[in-house]
Amino acid sequence: MELIASTSARLPHPRDLREHEGLGVYGPWALADAAWISLALGQEINRAPAQQRDLAQILGLHLALDDPFYKELPEERLARLLLRVAGQQFTWQVDEYSELSRAVALLTQTTSPKPLKAIGPNWAQDVLGCSVADYVGLARYVWATATGTPIPQLKGRFNPDMMLDPVDYSPFTSLRSAADATAVLERHFVTDAARLRAAYPASPDPLLRRYGHNPLRTTPLVAGFGDGYLVPVPAAVLSKASMLGIYYTGGEANLTPRGKLFTTELGYLFEAYVGRQLDLLDNATVHSEIPFVGEKRKESGESVDWIVVFPDLVLLVEVKSARPNADLRLGAANYAKKLARTPGEAFPQIERTDRLIAEGNPAFAQIPAHLPRRGMVVTMEPFHLLNTAELRAGIQRTPNPVTGETIPITTASIHELEQAVTVTDTSLSQLLLTNPLGGALTLQQLFGGHEFLEHNSILEEGWKAIPFPGHPQP
Repeated sequence: MELIASTSARLPHPRDLREHEGLGVYGPWALADAAWISLALGQEINRAPAQQRDLAQILGLHLALDDPFYKELPEERLARLLLRVAGQQFTWQVDEYSELSRAVALLTQTTSPKPLKAIGPNWAQDVLGCSVADYVGLARYVWATATGTPIPQLKGRFNPDMMLDPVDYSPFTSLRSAADATAVLERHFVTDAARLRAAYPASPDPLLRRYGHNPLRTTPLVAGFGDGYLVPVPAAVLSKASMLGIYYTGGEANLTPRGKLFTTELGYLFEAYVGRQLDLLDNATVHSEIPFVGEKRKESGESVDWIVVFPDLVLLVEVKSARPNADLRLGAANYAKKLARTPGEAFPQIERTDRLIAEGNPAFAQIPAHLPRRGMVVTMEPFHLLNTAELRAGIQRTPNPVTGETIPITTASIHELEQAVTVTDTSLSQLLLTNPLGGALTLQQLFGGHEFLEHNSILEEGWKAIPFPGHPQP
């Protein structure tokens, strides 16, 4: 375990993993799996100290595990394999600046148009034990300490008692001492071998386990290895304080009424946050959802969440706060049905608004009907590969009865949108107009060769609120 922790602490920044060619078998996903199995199934017996060659052999065996669905039909095999690989690896390859900034910007600097109960004024203190900004700042401090210490024997470790001087806590608003920090860590971040052994499934599929949820993503610090905590994979600490981590912490796995209400209200905040991002566009007018009346009462309702009018394009934006579930991450046989429901359910919502504009419904009089239209589904977490024909095959599309055409729709994660609204040498509308009509390319694929602002101002505001002195620039 000490060798895994010290090795993980030397890995590249999470945001640099995609570009790091020398990673080999030492991916954080593989190290996390090796750590989990070592803790849950390892034996406390006398043996020689672990060497790098031992760890390299273990990780090599992890990489050599067979794929459980290789006998599936050829037309499904690749798509299902790519879904598993994306769920296993891409979630580690994130830009932590955006992830942490977004958590603060969305949860503390965004106002919901709808009243909130579960995410009221004191929710963070009740649920997290401190403010959102302090929670994110503490996670970042743990990560920075575990990875940045120059002392070799402290690599991959964190000890709250290292922050003994009260001045060290002056940037925080609700954490005033090492005891306060320890209380938050013990409540949300810490586990031990006994708990992992007790929770380990009785008969897990060894080929599927590596694609499923690793409990060290939920509790990334491990007690019982000397003073303080061992940090087997420091990148997991940052993930715990991201929007995804807070979603599961506050949502209580959707198993309680309060948790369900939390995830519902988080959806309201996310919709408003997407609107804030769209408002950064300097060459467009942004309209919130428009109520309309149909010919029949049951046909009345509301448009997509946001309508963005550019000089050369109308963009219909539907926001979905759902994230890929276990079936999607595993590439299960029913993955197409899962995609058709979430986020595929956004497609008919966009198509309906497209039809109403084309029909000249009076509620949309301020939306120019003569401009070309595109649709965009914005998700809180990436639905990898959803812009490919293979994964869209199960989503039913309906042509506009007025134009006879199907509106092109692209799906984008919030991270992509946060970058798209900062493009400087062209416009988002031009990027979308150059996308193939099927919306086959992701926004990220359309960014190549273009220039962007150094920072998204909303993310920068969130970053500045994180109470950690000496923020390095992303």
